[in-house]
Amino acid sequence: MTDITLSKHVVPATITVSTTKTGGATLSNIAYAVFILFCFWVGSQILNLLVHAPGVLEHLAQGNDATRPRIEMGLAVSTVFGLVPFLLGCMFLGVIGLAVKYRHRHYY
Repeated sequence: MTDITLSKHVVPATITVSTTKTGGATLSNIAYAVFILFCFWVGSQILNLLVHAPGVLEHLAQGNDATRPRIEMGLAVSTVFGLVPFLLGCMFLGVIGLAVKYRHRHYY
């Protein structure tokens, strides 16, 4: 029988597993967590301002031009014309992302 010798091992003889963690990864994870917590804190402060000070959103939506009529916008109107299109757009982008991921997974 013929003996076949390969130049490289198919399966490495020794597998080294590193059990030490690098300090840079830990510090970057902590920095990212602090950034996310800061974003949540800012968002909660803005929501708190809008809830406890009615009329702020309507005031910010209006210009300083006195010739324009004053717009009184209720919570339902701002939800229908603000939040609903945003959520539908996010859902549309999510469906496109899932379709691309599915197509990439099954065609390559």
